[in-house]
This record gives sequence, C-alpha cells and structure tokens, in this order.
Amino acid sequence: MKKAILLAILLLFCLLYPGLSIGQPILLSLPEKVVAEVVQKSLPLQVNQPSESLAGQISVEKVENLNFKEESLAATVTMSGRDVQFNSSIGGHSLLLKVGNVELDFSLEAVMRFDKASQTLFIRPTVSGIDQRGSQNNEIGELIAALFNEQEIPVALDNLQPIITDIGSRQLVIDMSVEDISLGPSSVDILLTPQTTVKSN
Repeated sequence: MKKAILLAILLLFCLLYPGLSIGQPILLSLPEKVVAEVVQKSLPLQVNQPSESLAGQISVEKVENLNFKEESLAATVTMSGRDVQFNSSIGGHSLLLKVGNVELDFSLEAVMRFDKASQTLFIRPTVSGIDQRGSQNNEIGELIAALFNEQEIPVALDNLQPIITDIGSRQLVIDMSVEDISLGPSSVDILLTPQTTVKSN
C-alpha cells in the first residue's frame, strides 16, 4: 500500500514537471519477522575467510532466534565448512592441518555499519556458545569461530533494480540508492534516495 501511494505521488510530480529528479530521502523500516524471512531466503551464504590461515568453503547455513536490540542484534547461527584446512608455522616450518567438513552452531551478538561508497554492509559479530557437530573435537569449532569473532564480515548489496513505468508517451524511471542502514529496537531502518526521471518514448 505504501509503495502504491509513493509511486502515485512520484507519478504526479513527474507528470507536472517533466525531467524532474527527486532526491528526498525515504525511510523504509523492516520489522524483525520480515528481515528473518529475507535472511532465510538468502541462505546459504558463502562468506570470505577472515584469515589467511583458514582455507576452504565457509557458509552460513541457518540464522535462527533473530532478535533486534538498540544498535545491535542477537541470533543463533549454523555455519558449515567444506574441505577446511588450517595453515600455520612453527619455528619457520609451515604446518598444514586438514580438517575436512565441519558444522557448528553458535550464538552471537553483532553490530553493523553501512559504507555508502561501496554499498557494503559490514557485520561485526561477538561469538559465544559454540556447539560443534560431527566427529571433530570441539577445539576445531572454537578455532573457526574465533577467527570470525570481532571481525567485520562484508555483505555487498546488489544494485537495486529501477522501477520503470510507461505513462502514455512517457516513461517514468525511478532509481533507488541506499543512503544508510541502521538497527532499531525492533526493525532495520533503510534510508533510500529516489532519483526520478521522465523520458519521452
């Protein structure tokens, strides 16, 4: 409903003022339930290794018990690793520890920041409550979790697709750019700036 009203207002302005570019910010608030659904549909999500000592394919498989707080969030995360191996050195000698496949659950609290220039969301988790499944001992899971603890994990945002509508002999194009992303006590707030133009067909 809100999108329809916003689109109608933009249509009116653009019909009255052809070629007008509107830059008034729009605040979009997404409640916990909506964010949880979006996150689940985005999984599994492969993440970059936070250290050169860790190799393999690391993915976030599940995010459960998502809970927003003022400027932070809490969740239970299931992470998996395929062909995991650790590289280290002792006394100038390189050591390679092949772990194989692992899966672990852990609780976390995280803060985040948004970099407008790169359109990247950075999430910095504090990890606790590690529970590793499988035959490997729990120290391996603790080591993997420790590498991510207090490290910023970048999540690049895809470019938002423009809204294109034909109005008679004119074409309305609305491009949205993300200005900021912040956490509220019960929602994620996304500040968007629409850039609107009207073209003649």
